Amino acid sequence: MKKSFASIFVFSLSVFMLVFFSSLPGISGQSASKLAKMGDQAVSKGSYYSGALAYLESLEKSPKSTKTRQKLADVALRAYTQKLNLAEEYRNSGNLDGALREYKELEEFVEKLRKYNAIDFATVDFSRVLSEVSEGAAETRYKNAESYFAGQEYDRAIEEYRGALKLKSPYKDCLEKISESYYRIAAQAETRGAYRMAAENYLKACSATANYKDAKTKSVSIYYALGNHFLNSGYYRNAYEDFLKASTVDSQFSDLANKLALAKDLATTRIAFTRFENTTEKNVAGIALADVITEGIKSKVLARAGQFIRVLDREELYALAQEQRISEGQINSEMSTPLKLEGVDYLVFGKLNQVRDIRSGPTVERLSAPYEYSVEVPYTDSQGRQKTRTKWYEAPMYFDLIKDGFTMFLGGSVKVISVKTGSVAINMPISEEGGDQIVYATNIRLSTPHTLDSVILDRDVAQLINARREIVDIGEIINKMILSISDAVSSSIVLALDKAPQASDPTFLKY
Repeated sequence: MKKSFASIFVFSLSVFMLVFFSSLPGISGQSASKLAKMGDQAVSKGSYYSGALAYLESLEKSPKSTKTRQKLADVALRAYTQKLNLAEEYRNSGNLDGALREYKELEEFVEKLRKYNAIDFATVDFSRVLSEVSEGAAETRYKNAESYFAGQEYDRAIEEYRGALKLKSPYKDCLEKISESYYRIAAQAETRGAYRMAAENYLKACSATANYKDAKTKSVSIYYALGNHFLNSGYYRNAYEDFLKASTVDSQFSDLANKLALAKDLATTRIAFTRFENTTEKNVAGIALADVITEGIKSKVLARAGQFIRVLDREELYALAQEQRISEGQINSEMSTPLKLEGVDYLVFGKLNQVRDIRSGPTVERLSAPYEYSVEVPYTDSQGRQKTRTKWYEAPMYFDLIKDGFTMFLGGSVKVISVKTGSVAINMPISEEGGDQIVYATNIRLSTPHTLDSVILDRDVAQLINARREIVDIGEIINKMILSISDAVSSSIVLALDKAPQASDPTFLKY
C-alpha cells in the first residue's frame, strides 16, 4: 500500500524534531533548571520524547525536584508514543536496522521512566519485538550476503554475514559461508601468485570454522614453501619468520622444526669482542677503564639487539680461534683480508689512547661585598612622645671564595670488522668529557657585631655561602662517562648489524 504525501511528511518531521532536540549541544553540561527549561521548549514544539529526555537529565542532577517529576509524568505517554511510532515507521518501511536501534532506545527510555515512577501505561513486549526485528534484520543482511557471495564479491559477503551474526548468533550457515568466502579469496590469490595473501586468508577460513576443509594444510604448505624460498635465497630472517608462522599453525608439519632451527642459526649474526686496548695504561679511581668500557658496550648490545644477534666475549672468541688454529696475533684491528674463523661474523676492536685527569687544585680568593643591617633609632614625634624607628645602614663584609674541581677526558675509537670480507663495518671515534666544579664562600667576616641571620646579604653572596662544598666522587663521574660511551657505541653496532635485508615475496612458488 502506498503512503500518502502527508504521512511521509509527518514521519519526516517527527524524525527531524527528535534528532534536533536530542542532539542539542552541551545538553549534559547544563544545570538542572536549564535542562528543565530545554524540556519545556521541546514539549511546546511537539517534540515530547526530546522533552522527556531533557527532564530525565534534569532529574539526574536534581532528583528531588517534584515539579520536574510532574512534568515528566505528564509527558511520558506522549513521549513513549512518539518514539514507538518512529520505530514502527522504520519497521514498516523495511529499515530494520533503524527500527532495532529505535526499539532499543525506547526500552532504555521506559526503564528510566520507571526509575522516577513516571509510567502508568502498558508498553510493548520489548523482548518479543526486539527478537522479531533482529530476526528480520538478520535475514535482510543474510540475503545481501548471499547476493554478494553469488556475485563473487566475497569481502562484502563476509561483512554482511558478520552483520547478520551480530543481530542473531548463530544464524543459518553464516559461519560456514564466511569460511568459504575466505577460502575462495585465498584460492584466487594463490592462482595469481599472491601466496602470502592466500596463506593469511586460508587461516582466516579456519578462524571462522575450525579446521575448515584443507585450509590449514594449504596455509602451512605455503608458509613452508616461502620459508624454503628465502632459505635458498639467503634471506634467513625472512625464512625463519615464515617457518615460524607455519609452525604456529601446525608444528608437526614435515621437517619444520629442523628448518626453523637451521634458519635461526643462519640468520644469527655473531659479534665477538676482542681486547679493548688502553695505550695510555692509565686507570682512574681504581677502575680498569678498558675492561669496564668493553663490558658496558657488550651489555648494552645484548639489551638492545633482537633474537638474531649473539654476543661472544673475549674468552669465547679466543677459544674458537684456538680450536681452528688461529693465533691471537691474526686477530687485530688492522686486518683487511678475510679471516677463516668459523662461528664469528664480526669482530669488535677498541682503543683508548687518551685518559686525561685535569686538576688545578683548590684556589682561594679574598673578596668583599656590601650587606645591610638595621638599627632602632629613638626620636620624638610631633606631640612630644618618645618613639623608635628602624634605620638601615650598609657595611662591608669579607669572605674567602674557594674554587675547586676537575675535568676528565676519555678519547679513542671503536672499529667493527667483518670476518668474512675484512671490510670495516663501523669506525667510530670515542670522545667523552666529564667532571665537576665547586665554588663557595667561607670564612665570612662582618664588619659589625651582627650574625648572618640578622642582616640582608647580596643574593649572589648568599648563594655562594649555601653552595655545595664537596666535589662529586671521581668514580661516579667516570661511570657516567662510560655509560655515555656504551650507549653511543652499542646503538651504532645494533643499528648497523641487527637488520634484515629487504626481500620481496616470489611470484612463483612450488609446493
